Parts: sequence; C-alpha cells; structure tokens
Amino acid sequence: MEVSQAIYSRRSIRKFKDQRIPREDLVELVEYARLAPSGMNKQPLEFVIVDEPELERELFNYTNWAGAVDWNPDPGERPRAYVLVLINHEVNPATENHDAGLAAGNVCLGAVDKGLGTCLLGAIDKKSIKGLVDIPDGLELDLAIGLGYPDQEVVLEEETEKLDYWLDEEGVFHVPKKPVDEVLHINRWES
Repeated sequence: MEVSQAIYSRRSIRKFKDQRIPREDLVELVEYARLAPSGMNKQPLEFVIVDEPELERELFNYTNWAGAVDWNPDPGERPRAYVLVLINHEVNPATENHDAGLAAGNVCLGAVDKGLGTCLLGAIDKKSIKGLVDIPDGLELDLAIGLGYPDQEVVLEEETEKLDYWLDEEGVFHVPKKPVDEVLHINRWES
C-alpha cells in the first residue's frame, strides 16, 4: 500500500467487527510506533498492548466514545485491542507530546495496511486505566488507540462551518474536513 493511500484511507473507526487481532500484528504496530521521530532522540515512549478479551472489555468502560454523537457501540462492536502510549518522564523528554502524536500516527497508518481501523482516544480515565493494567508511577498514560477490523463506513465531507462529525440513519459516520485552501498559507500569512 502506498503511504498516500493509507493517509487518504485512514479515518477514526468507532464500530468494529467482533474479531480478534493477531498479537504479532499488534507487536508490529508498536514497532512502527517505536521508530517514529523523537525530540533529541530521548525516546520517552513506552507501550502496552491490551488484547486479553476481559481486559479490553473493562478498559472500554474508561473511555469516552464518539463524544459528538449520542451513540456507543454495543459490546460486540467495540475495539478488540488497544495500544496504550506512555511517556516516561524519568528520561527528561524534550518533546514528549509530539513524540506521542508521531508514534500514534505510525500505528494508525500501519493499521490501515493491515486492514485494521483505529480510533485515538484522549478522553479517557487515565487513573483507572493505569490501575487496570498496572502502569507504574513515573509513566504517564498519554492516550489509548482502539483497534479492530472496521464494521462501518466513514465518509469525508468538505466543510468550512460545522466541523462536528455526525452519524446518519444508516450508521455512516460523516467527518467534516476543512478544504486545503482554508488552512494553507504559502510563504506569508494571507487571509
């Protein structure tokens, strides 16, 4: 798969098939995350894969799902694994939030190549998740990435005003994106 194809194909998926993900695929996605750029090469990130069925179901309870619409996936439609992105502050990171975003992006693009969907989750109960998976003090849970085989259609909409995503009657998520000519400035700021 071409990188451009993965970029254009990757959307946040909020409804998944009830199908386990091979552990080796999850480990490979963490390998992609590990190889992301890191400020001053401090490499402050660590990762936890959660793919044990009981644990993944419990972890879902500590996430806020599809906040812009009044909808939650049924138990058989939820992520079948998570990659938790942790920041190790003991290494005195230089750009930890940028590092985490770049690593998460690599996971998301790599997932597309494997036929997987992802959803970045920042609105999570970090304290409860840290306790659930025994994350030690000194490591900050930055975000969770929900993963699974997609079971929904997501459509991009060119939009300039209303940017909240929405769910139609057929269960299709519509995701507004600003047109490039509204966000791109070349050489100088021009309004």
